[in-house]
Amino acid sequence: MPATAVCIFPCRAIRNRLTPRWRRHCSCGSSTGAGGRAERQGKPKHPFRRVPDLHNLIKSTFPREPKGDCVMPQDRLFDIWFALRVGIASREFSAVLDSYESTYQLFNADAAELEQLPCGERLRTALGDKSLDEAYRIKSYCEKAGVRLLFWRDAEYPASLRTLLDPPVLLYCLGRLPDFSRCLCISIVGTRTMSEYGKRMAYKIGYELAAAGTVPVSGMALGCDGVATAGALAAGGHPVAVLGSGIDIVYPSGHLTLYRELTAHGTVMTEYPPGTPPEGRNFPVRNRIISGLSQGTVVVEADEHSGALITARTAILQGRDIFAVPGNVGEVNSSGTNALLRDGASMVLSARDILDAYAFLYRDNINWVGLTHAEQRSEPDDDALRRYEIQTRTVSARDPGTRRDGANRPMRRAPAPAPEQTGHIAPAPEPAARRQEPAPDVTRTPVTDSDRSGKALESLNETQRAVFLAMPLDHAVPVDALMREGFSMGDVLAAMTVLEIRGLITSLPGGLYARR
Repeated sequence: MPATAVCIFPCRAIRNRLTPRWRRHCSCGSSTGAGGRAERQGKPKHPFRRVPDLHNLIKSTFPREPKGDCVMPQDRLFDIWFALRVGIASREFSAVLDSYESTYQLFNADAAELEQLPCGERLRTALGDKSLDEAYRIKSYCEKAGVRLLFWRDAEYPASLRTLLDPPVLLYCLGRLPDFSRCLCISIVGTRTMSEYGKRMAYKIGYELAAAGTVPVSGMALGCDGVATAGALAAGGHPVAVLGSGIDIVYPSGHLTLYRELTAHGTVMTEYPPGTPPEGRNFPVRNRIISGLSQGTVVVEADEHSGALITARTAILQGRDIFAVPGNVGEVNSSGTNALLRDGASMVLSARDILDAYAFLYRDNINWVGLTHAEQRSEPDDDALRRYEIQTRTVSARDPGTRRDGANRPMRRAPAPAPEQTGHIAPAPEPAARRQEPAPDVTRTPVTDSDRSGKALESLNETQRAVFLAMPLDHAVPVDALMREGFSMGDVLAAMTVLEIRGLITSLPGGLYARR
């Protein structure tokens, strides 16, 4: 079954106000708004399932310390307005904020003052929109649901994110925030189609890091992310999950119990406003926060095209440490991690290998006694995984002809017709010696590399094609060079993933990319 999303809006009325008309659809068959795009096309791309509202969820999660019905200062309304106008992964908002003491003053700026702002024309036009309707709705929803907001200027805002080129301007948070300025944070990422080996290592590393007082950071995704988070919770740790959707959307829907445990004993955060669906383009952009919160990133298991490698490459660009768990040579699930080790990543056999790298800087924050005890009982606990309802379906060692979605099916191979379909028993294949090879057609024009490249370019969208054409032919370039051409980091990272899958570019050590 494909992973689905769970929408936990407090009521249909608020959901309708926060959700575009064409997305007002529930997987149960109900829909809101006549004539919407979802009704014309049938089942939406990301179906939603209604569950108890977030306000009651917070009260049940915190029976002694309810977080709902909190009142925010009125200035927070203009922080939300500014975040909505700036958008996601902006590199210009910090210079704009430096020109004003508060977002309220920026809201009251006239057209002449906006023309003097050190930003592009697109942002100036967006800041000219003074409508507060959406900001009011988000503010009232967050107050009702107990969602905490961290603005870029707030003292509680993670200092490690301020060093990014495109930090999030506003974070929506649930749960208890750790002290990011004092804690050692390690992000744990990996493939969604993990093997038994990947499952064991993800749980072991998450459990041991949490027992040692470290804050594990992940994306709460299927596979290694979810298992590592469950291991951290089983050890009594304080894990952090960064979502690629709104704070009210649980994706995948099977991790609803994990979501509840994180809001009770950890932290769930996102930069996307409530109601944002989990679209595929959100996750490469989200990954910069996962690596940005952490001092180091460990890749448990990943193939060459796994999204976990996007987080690793983003961490390299941010100057973070990279760790990787080795795997068997020749197995697809370990090809990505083995490539990281070949290119200079630090090898990890247990959490102690990671903590040894920070033993001097964080000697007062690492619980070495707790780590020693955890090493004796850090094997995967099936009861804990069932308690958190973690989907633990694993795959066997895969050969290069296997699909990346975890199902061991050959790629693009049409099955032979079954005997009951044809009405007779299919003949056995001829021996190789008797098989007659067809004569080559000398009149046919051979397919060249340029023909293949042309077909690959035709399959790209406009942004991916523009990124590819912006890359020089004679030398490799980093992501920053392409971002200076006017592309956002999210567009570049998403395009690089598609271009590498299509075989148009190749990744090189040091975060460089080159055209083939």
